Amino acid sequence: LAGIHINWFNTFQFAHAYARGEGMKHYTEMVQEPEFAARDKGYTFVSHQQEVGAGYFDDVTTVIQGGSSSVKALTGSTEEEQFH
Repeated sequence: LAGIHINWFNTFQFAHAYARGEGMKHYTEMVQEPEFAARDKGYTFVSHQQEVGAGYFDDVTTVIQGGSSSVKALTGSTEEEQFH
């Protein structure tokens, strides 16, 4: 029950700030910075690729490509400099 309320309330706060013109600045301050600060407490979703199974798909891609691939998501992520 608490999870859905937290999710909806934070989504409301973000949408409200975005509509007032704070946009991505608000996202950075209200979401990204607190997430990064929580890493030392064990919060892992900053590396969301790991949480959603990107490593598995990297492994599948590597096998299909015969041992290497230039389109893997994880390696040194966060987004490995957007797949360069």
